[in-house]
Amino acid sequence: MAGATNEQTTECISTGVERWRDNGELKYSLRSLAENITWVNHIFIVTGFNQIPKWLNTRHPKITIVPHETIFPHDALPTFNSTAIDMCLHNIPNLSERFLLLNDDTFFNKTLAPSFFFDRRGRARNSYVRRNINPKRLGWILDKTDVYRSKILLSAKKIHEMYGRKLYTLSPSHGIDAYIKSSWITCRNHPMTKPMIDKQVYNKFRTNWEFQRWLFTLNQYVHGHATFRRARPHKSGRNLILDSIYNAIHFSATRRSAYVCSCVLGHEKSLRIAPIFCINDSGANTPDMLRANAKFLKHRFPTKSEFEK
Repeated sequence: MAGATNEQTTECISTGVERWRDNGELKYSLRSLAENITWVNHIFIVTGFNQIPKWLNTRHPKITIVPHETIFPHDALPTFNSTAIDMCLHNIPNLSERFLLLNDDTFFNKTLAPSFFFDRRGRARNSYVRRNINPKRLGWILDKTDVYRSKILLSAKKIHEMYGRKLYTLSPSHGIDAYIKSSWITCRNHPMTKPMIDKQVYNKFRTNWEFQRWLFTLNQYVHGHATFRRARPHKSGRNLILDSIYNAIHFSATRRSAYVCSCVLGHEKSLRIAPIFCINDSGANTPDMLRANAKFLKHRFPTKSEFEK
């Protein structure tokens, strides 16, 4: 995929120390890319408030820092809203038609070919997890659920209204997402989505009544620009027998599915197996947990990348 690019975003909101602290994730995410995804053409790092790590080699020809001012309407800044940032990513200058999107806490764990993310026809390969959702109770669920989940359901609701496709039971697998830029832009500018997205871009902080980029993933799918595969992360919980049976039945799926945890302790085996993993910082993480995460990343990706000074 000569046109494929990798793109990273840093998510910032107003509350929760975990949203502001840095445990070295971006450095190791770039190391994971340098080690495993050498075919990527360019890396766009979207950031606000001039947050540029001192170790980052901003003169590297593959690196472009994209300030919020480059992609946002001027009067919408400053922003602390990650979903507002998502709605503006298509404005990145020179972004390829096919690109990958990941947060700075997500890592390429194995050498992956472009075919892992895009098929021979150029369609994006997106992963999903299945949820039990009754569409008849959607209004009640939207009022009661958390901010993240409400955005997913609201995105599915809009796709249902636009195209008659009921995709409420599908939710994004937390990992690295493949996108087709032209499909993204068409959906973003659709008469049934544009007014709400234009308003969302001006939301300084996240609210329940916003779209998530899952909207663009579903739009790709209903128009034949993407295929779906079910994510089944490797299990390594307390029930060793049941987990072993599950992992054996879904062996192939666990080898292609991303794995997510907030602390690496107790998850080491699953993290070794997954092709992609995310260490999603949590407000419940103690200093010891943060040290364990940092130690794991340093051990997993010890080699300094070309993107560091």
